[in-house]
Amino acid sequence: MSQHLRKDLQDAAAQAPYVRPHEPAGLVRAHMNEMTGDWPAGPKAKWLEALRTIDMGVYPESQGELTARLERRLGAAAGSVLLGPSSGALLDLLALAGLDAGDVVAVPEPGFSLYPLLVKRAQGVLRRVPVGTVFPLDGFFAAAREGAKQLWITLPNNPTGAWIPPARIDELCLEIASMARPPLVVVDEAYAEFAPETARLLVDRFDFVVVVRTFSKALGSAGLRLGYLIGAPALVSRLATLQLPYSIPVPSLLALSVALDDPAPFEAAVETTLERRARLVAALRGAGVEVAESAANFVYVAPEKAAELRAQGLLVRALPGTTAMRVSLAEEATAAAVAKAYGTTLAAPPGEVRRHAPLLVLDIDGVLIEAEASFRTAVARALAELAADLPWDDRLFRTMKRAPGMNNDFRLTAALMHLWRAGQARFAPVAAGTGPTFDEADLTAIEALVPEAAARVAHHYETTQALEAALATAADLAELPGTHAIYTGRNVHELGLAAKILGFQLPAVVDRGAHVRKPAAGGLLQLRDAFRATSVMFVGDTRDDAAALRAAQAELPHVRFGFCAVGPAREEIVPSPDGHATLSFPTFRDAKPALAAWLHRDAR
Repeated sequence: MSQHLRKDLQDAAAQAPYVRPHEPAGLVRAHMNEMTGDWPAGPKAKWLEALRTIDMGVYPESQGELTARLERRLGAAAGSVLLGPSSGALLDLLALAGLDAGDVVAVPEPGFSLYPLLVKRAQGVLRRVPVGTVFPLDGFFAAAREGAKQLWITLPNNPTGAWIPPARIDELCLEIASMARPPLVVVDEAYAEFAPETARLLVDRFDFVVVVRTFSKALGSAGLRLGYLIGAPALVSRLATLQLPYSIPVPSLLALSVALDDPAPFEAAVETTLERRARLVAALRGAGVEVAESAANFVYVAPEKAAELRAQGLLVRALPGTTAMRVSLAEEATAAAVAKAYGTTLAAPPGEVRRHAPLLVLDIDGVLIEAEASFRTAVARALAELAADLPWDDRLFRTMKRAPGMNNDFRLTAALMHLWRAGQARFAPVAAGTGPTFDEADLTAIEALVPEAAARVAHHYETTQALEAALATAADLAELPGTHAIYTGRNVHELGLAAKILGFQLPAVVDRGAHVRKPAAGGLLQLRDAFRATSVMFVGDTRDDAAALRAAQAELPHVRFGFCAVGPAREEIVPSPDGHATLSFPTFRDAKPALAAWLHRDAR
């Protein structure tokens, strides 16, 4: 029968299909990295009720709608997310789409056992990069320099749980970006929800980065076979052409819809797992047992005691070629049994589960940097060229800043151009300080003028930036608990200029397009996803900033959100009727004690 097969598949002796090992009934499954035995009761009941209403004879039609919902939840660009029947299927798609026969794929060793099969299916060549239990990137740097077509970087890694901060991958990507033919960097984040950070922000920074995730782990949905990837829309659209129509069944799509509606119970299970992991690691290390640092929902322990634990009814994964084993932490009893096998005792769970570190998100202009004089002068100079007879007054800038959607100085400039060209009747309210009004036609006309306005304002900003001054220092931030990040209407270049003035850098979301354009919620949702935060405090200086916070809160009602208004317009920012915390102070430094108190509640 070999004549009907590809040449590389004709040797029957070289082919071995996957066969599920026999597992006697009744054993506890601590070997498959699954979450707790089933979905939380509330979402499970909603899913079952939804199943009663569907017609099983109709093809699934909701993939597009759910993909758009997931994009909004992630703060992702339209067309940048692709759903698939498991993350493994999406990795298979990346190999199929990206590899020609003989192309090299670098994968971690030890690593996910599925990788060799997927690379072989695409006729690629596997390059194993030794990573041990700490995941150094040297081998991936070397593979990229030597022409690998794809780099598969698994964080946290399976089977060790090893993890490194995304900033390290950023260093790799910066080098790759200078190559004539950069490899595709595939960050496999099957266990992302259990790690301190994710690689989410790298996707927008580098168009050769793809993040792949699964719903099998944190969402407890291994039986539903569902995953997704995030990448550049131009790449994702090409991948979608290779995906079989109707490849995700209705029950799986319904389950995703329910999980998007009710994420809180799933995230609570993740937090419980993190806390259980910390207690087991502490118990084992206290007994002198070797335990690798893990950022996943399992631990890597040596020496292995798989046979002893199996005799007690507990299945763990003994790892061939090592003296170690991998233990999943789905159940409290599992962790207790493992501790007992090594002659120690697992501490009792605490009364309150610890949460991810709180996230402090900071605007730049008006919060970290006094930039009004700089931007106002750049806008005035741009308008002197674009609308030479417009009667400029500094009050025009402040009036426009108070208008919804005008926090971006490029759009503000374009709006003033439009109003002036529309005639004195339209311009007069702004000149009088009462503010503009816009209809849909106005907004369309303004957006058409934005590129021209942006070019002129940016040109003048190169010189007016000398008028800027820092309002905060790295020492100020060091006094505040949690993780710190920036969400700004500046672009990448302007963010770099701000860093020079501040003397420090933070992870940031900047204005890269409509999906993350401040003051939309997209940037806050991106940062929340990147740091897996269960509480987010946003410090801003405009109504638009507060509106972005409220929109993010509406998308994620189970996350604790807060807003701190600073600057001269702070009294105009009305507290949200939904009751989330709103602080108000003249400056960021004045707000520090209140911010510290708010953040400390969820600090580790």
